[in-house]
Amino acid sequence: MSRKALALAVAATLTVPATASAYEVVGKQLEIYGKVHVSADFVDNDTDSELALASNSSRLGFKGLTAINDNLDALYQIESKIVFDEGGTEFATRNTFVGLGGDFGKVLFGYQDTPLKNVRGTFDLFGDTVGDARNIMNEANFRARNSLQYVSPSFNGLSLAALYSTSYADSETDEGLEDNDTQMFSVGLGYELNGLELAAAYESADAELSANEIDAARIAASYGFGPFTVGAIYEQIDLGDDSRDAYGVNAAYKTGPTTFKVQYVAADEWDNIADSDGSQLTLGVDYKLAKHTTLYGAYNILENGDGT
Repeated sequence: MSRKALALAVAATLTVPATASAYEVVGKQLEIYGKVHVSADFVDNDTDSELALASNSSRLGFKGLTAINDNLDALYQIESKIVFDEGGTEFATRNTFVGLGGDFGKVLFGYQDTPLKNVRGTFDLFGDTVGDARNIMNEANFRARNSLQYVSPSFNGLSLAALYSTSYADSETDEGLEDNDTQMFSVGLGYELNGLELAAAYESADAELSANEIDAARIAASYGFGPFTVGAIYEQIDLGDDSRDAYGVNAAYKTGPTTFKVQYVAADEWDNIADSDGSQLTLGVDYKLAKHTTLYGAYNILENGDGT
């Protein structure tokens, strides 16, 4: 028998601009941005059913840059998770870093999403909702501590990101030193041209809770033409002696302020774990209330094998 979960979410998303239109407090030296994403979720897993309020990766951030000379800037970002449904959180719990930027790109040090994790953003139409692709693609989605990352500028649509972490799990040896046995390397490429977006990455890391190594590769594509957008993703994960493939496809249609979406994601069994496959189908509709405010509904069907 398989385990099934049906989920329905009705939510509103309010975004305080996170890019060039972030609210400037002290020019570019201090800008404030954020996102409020709250939902009412009803979940039925064939055993229990419940209604819950959720705060879905809501955040508040501060960022800025200071010119060192005409070709070099010092920059920083501090981003925190905000829990609207329960209240209370810690500081700097999301992407937080300091670095240098210029015509050469950016060099950043801190707590950062890896290039492999970021590939999913090219594909996922239901990120941070009940239909998030991570419900199936739930391995190798790291935000690495103690990381140094280079992000290139765009060269005719082509860009590169490379990250190295001395201890992504922030673990220590018995002597109190940083444990380099949890080091990580992640590299990714991106390409954008005329509605086409491609992303691919490879990552090698020591598993956070075991001595097994993680080797992962992920590739995603999205293409927009007229009112339509279609996408696809594929990943291959090696975790110690186990390996598994996962894939997904999606489509969206926009008419006026309304966007209709559908997404399917599935994973094969792990090599040494029977009935460990899974699949997920999500249907959704977004309605743009204002430039930075969206109301949406999503219906998700998630099915896992008994070994999951």
